Amino acid sequence: METNKLLASVLVAGIIAMMAGFIAKELTETPPLAKDAYTIAAPTQATAVATAVKLLPFKDYMAKADAAKGAQTAQVCGSCHVFTKGGGNGIGPNLFGVVGSKLADVAGYAFSDAMKAKGGSWTPERLNDWLTDPQKFVPGTKMTFTGLPDPQDRADVIKYLQSLK
Repeated sequence: METNKLLASVLVAGIIAMMAGFIAKELTETPPLAKDAYTIAAPTQATAVATAVKLLPFKDYMAKADAAKGAQTAQVCGSCHVFTKGGGNGIGPNLFGVVGSKLADVAGYAFSDAMKAKGGSWTPERLNDWLTDPQKFVPGTKMTFTGLPDPQDRADVIKYLQSLK
């Protein structure tokens, strides 16, 4: 008889807890809004043009570039790249003397087929394109870095790379 009382009390407590959950849900749940409370305006073509006008030509950023700032910014690159003459390669190729060199032309480093097929040399403009978005510049590259969004940071890094001779 005592066992039946114990089981009944556990069962009643469970039913009470379940009912409390249903009641709380009904009291706190709100219906979905018929329309958005705040409308987010999509950028128009005029907005995009106005934003593009604010950007300076890359040569203007290079004119203001600072190699010391570039060395600081390039520290993030140091987790994969080496910047010393004869320093070998890391996960990525050694970047000493990269400015002016041919793409995919670092001894001892296995470049992706996409990078080998790109061709040309590393000019400051091409380095800017690369540092903006490596996957867009060379689709299929092994490099997973997403890029540097600030054009002045890119110019500073390129100025630093130019100083490595």
